[in-house]
Amino acid sequence: MKLMDRDMWQEVLVTIKGQKVRSILTMFGVFWGIFMLVVLIGCGFGMKKGLIGSLMNLSSNSIVYTPTTTSMAYSGFNADRSWYIQEKDVNDIRQKMGRRLRYVTTANLDGFQQIGSRTRSGYYQTAGVTPTYYIDIPQRVVYGRYLNDTDIKEHRKVCLAGERVVAELFDHDNPVGEDLTVDGSVYKIVGVITHTNENISVGFFSQDCVLLPFTTEQDAFDHKDRIGMMSVGLYDKYDIESANDEISTILKRNHNIHPDDNAAMEIISMVDAVSVYESTMKGVEILILIVGLGTLLAGLIGISNIMLVTIKERTKEIGIRRAIGARPRTIILQIMLEALTLTVVAGIAGIIAGTWVLLLLNNLLGGGTDALISRPMIPPAYAFGSLLILVCGGLASGYVPARKALTIKAIEALRDDK
Repeated sequence: MKLMDRDMWQEVLVTIKGQKVRSILTMFGVFWGIFMLVVLIGCGFGMKKGLIGSLMNLSSNSIVYTPTTTSMAYSGFNADRSWYIQEKDVNDIRQKMGRRLRYVTTANLDGFQQIGSRTRSGYYQTAGVTPTYYIDIPQRVVYGRYLNDTDIKEHRKVCLAGERVVAELFDHDNPVGEDLTVDGSVYKIVGVITHTNENISVGFFSQDCVLLPFTTEQDAFDHKDRIGMMSVGLYDKYDIESANDEISTILKRNHNIHPDDNAAMEIISMVDAVSVYESTMKGVEILILIVGLGTLLAGLIGISNIMLVTIKERTKEIGIRRAIGARPRTIILQIMLEALTLTVVAGIAGIIAGTWVLLLLNNLLGGGTDALISRPMIPPAYAFGSLLILVCGGLASGYVPARKALTIKAIEALRDDK
């Protein structure tokens, strides 16, 4: 008997319809298993995007340097000495990195300053940054523009206001072009910004602060030739870890720091940060797969058990079929097709329902990158893989009971009264 035999499929459907309640309950186990697998995988990928956020769209091939205090005496200088990165260091690093260098970002954090609009005031974080700070920290321009090179070159008295700062100091969302007072000095707002991932920061979040051009900040707070933080980014094809040794050597040499004094500066590698996040999410993905596949396996085992019960009830029918000449492979094929039909129909329904739930979650979350779960989805490869598991599992769920049915002798099956 061929797989596409019409009579066999009609018999399969008649058998399934004859046990509607049992078939529905059996299919629900598979439906729930594949539904949970799709939703868990989709939320897992959404969580990965939410945790890492726009970090993956930023420069991961970079290192941040923050001066601390020296821990070793060296070249006539005592330990516990404070120091700052200077413009000479930046120029030396640019020259040393050459064509490997993608950018250098410098920033000064000035803590909480009194900031006011025409009618309100409050204390907010203030910092001076260069335009490339946009590459280092996950942030988004809501209104206006970001700081540019002309702002730096001309020491313009402009600023970027955080979205939360604007909400507390103004009666409207877009104050671009209006004035903001920072520690007694007036600056014109050129942009409104917000943070896009609160899992990543350098001590403050963009929506809670006011950013000035780096040179303007140096003038306002008397930080001439003083850099509190520096980020160096290379093009992806170059090794940042080996460049770190060269950069650290330059900084230690220029500031008379002992070559072995690794405590004199805090060094944060974005490569390591990304690796930590990716390793964490890899573990989450494995856990989700184990839980999802376990739920699906429970459903497939349920089908196998139901088929065993069904075969027990159909012992006499199987005996009659064998007595009139039905081949063993025909009986096996029919039972396997019954299990496969239940599995695939329930599985496809589960995939569709799971995908619909993910789309609903995506609409509810708005597709933002600042949530724990962002843009949940299941890759097509995972969907097809789940369907393949269902097909194989369905065939296996039917094969075991079918082989058991063939162990019953035809004469014994005919005598069965149950």
